[in-house]
Amino acid sequence: MSQPEFNVEVASLDRNGDPGFVHYRGAFYTSRSAGQFALTQAAALADTREVDTVSVVIDAVGEGTSRRDVEFIGTPGELAAELTALPAYASGARRTVIPAPRAVTAAVAAIVETSPPLPDSAVDGPDAIAVLDVEVYSTRPGPIPNSRTDVGAYTPEDAHRIAEQLAADLGGTIEPMRNETVLRVTHTADVSDTDRIAADRSVQVRNLRANLSVLDPVADAEHITALAADLDELRARSRPAARPDNTAAVSASVSTPPMAHAADAERSSTRPRGLVTPPTGRSSGAARATSPALHTSPAQTHTAATSRSADHGLG
Repeated sequence: MSQPEFNVEVASLDRNGDPGFVHYRGAFYTSRSAGQFALTQAAALADTREVDTVSVVIDAVGEGTSRRDVEFIGTPGELAAELTALPAYASGARRTVIPAPRAVTAAVAAIVETSPPLPDSAVDGPDAIAVLDVEVYSTRPGPIPNSRTDVGAYTPEDAHRIAEQLAADLGGTIEPMRNETVLRVTHTADVSDTDRIAADRSVQVRNLRANLSVLDPVADAEHITALAADLDELRARSRPAARPDNTAAVSASVSTPPMAHAADAERSSTRPRGLVTPPTGRSSGAARATSPALHTSPAQTHTAATSRSADHGLG
């Protein structure tokens, strides 16, 4: 059996802003699964440790060689923009569902505490009754992933009451789903200004690329040159200069001697964010962002691929 072709590590940053302790590792056969895992676990790490910035590296391996394909420092929102702009990782990033906003977590927890969902025996047992499932769907500007939060199964009367309460609390709307077996409360999640800028910039990059792809290289040469300049400017805003050694690897946190602390603090204050080392021959993609804290743990963590066809990212 062939070996996985992509290794992923997701780490927190140390006090100097360098990649530190590795919290999640995964080995995958496809770049799609690697990208989905990277984004999901980056969001999980930011959520559980209540930090904005994480480190992600993806190495492409094969036939005894290894190539650093992605080296990233930033927020999950930044990572979503960067991965979506890379063709090899875009589909995995788009399939990802990240933790829900804290407002949703708190609202759902309050509902469940006062109105617990029906037990499984009432839904699937021999005496099962008619029920409706209630869920909350939190939308964000693309390419930042959305979130889905299951509330539980209730009698139709209780389900409508709970959905209406959640819609009022979150400023959302109610929509029947799946042949009217689910009541979905859809609302717009709050995102930071920098997240919104990153999302807008990624749309601009995608539109410029689409325009360039349909122009005639000869007849539209002048227009192509102008659009290409616009595209380079957008990419330059989101792609920082590479570090001098350009070989940083994620490792366990190492304490810094006191005498070096001042220099490290100065270095960390200007540390580049985003896709630090763009893959050779690939676009580094859209912008950087500072996302709000996320809250609702994903279904799985610490996952590695063991099958060619399985999708081992989460969401």
